[in-house]
Amino acid sequence: MPQDRSTKIETGESSSKSTGFPSNGESSPRANRLPIWSSVLILVVFCAAIATGFVYYRRRAYRAWQRLAIELDGEFSPKNEISPRLVTGKLADRPYLLETAISHEDDAGYYHTRSAVPLKNLGSFVMGIRRKSLLEEVQTRSEKSLSGMNLPDFENRFFLYCNDPENLANLLTNEIRTEILRYHDLEIYVRLGEIEWRRAGEQSDLKTIRRLNEMMLRMASAIDGFPVRGRSLTQCLADEKMIEKGV
Repeated sequence: MPQDRSTKIETGESSSKSTGFPSNGESSPRANRLPIWSSVLILVVFCAAIATGFVYYRRRAYRAWQRLAIELDGEFSPKNEISPRLVTGKLADRPYLLETAISHEDDAGYYHTRSAVPLKNLGSFVMGIRRKSLLEEVQTRSEKSLSGMNLPDFENRFFLYCNDPENLANLLTNEIRTEILRYHDLEIYVRLGEIEWRRAGEQSDLKTIRRLNEMMLRMASAIDGFPVRGRSLTQCLADEKMIEKGV
């Protein structure tokens, strides 16, 4: 009898080894692993979620410009499925344009958002404003003002050129200057028939676009109210050229 009993024990151990499963009821490490197809599926879903999130984030400007076009009862034209190209419509009874553009005033192209409305500008008022970099602030701290206006705090941060310093004070009120100082990359240009603001890249914050448009309209109304000045076309075009040099 003892011999038979040991034989049964040995037989049990060998059968356990031959099946590959533990005899004490514990699960095999192999049984706890996910099938390969499940791992692949999880990876595919994860990558798809990342791609969807990226596209949604990248389309922020696209969605904001679409909403603006609806507000203005205007037209929206996309560049592609992700980026906007332009919005046209009416802004306070003025023809309005919002677009992406590339300027080549420097060696490298500058991709930016441009927002503009036309002017009557009977006073032939010309002005250019551009935010300085930190290096430019240091380099130009001791330079003479190009605007002819005593605004040291403002001109320490912005390049400012204007062909009519007397009316400049009526345009750049404390409220307007405070609004301009909010932005680190803002440019404003007033030419004979148009006023525009620019910011780098595709602007996607609809509230900011609205704020800048409201400021631009206030400035446009002020400029159209300036008295007539007798300046030749040659002088006015020369003033516009000075924007590029001074700003």
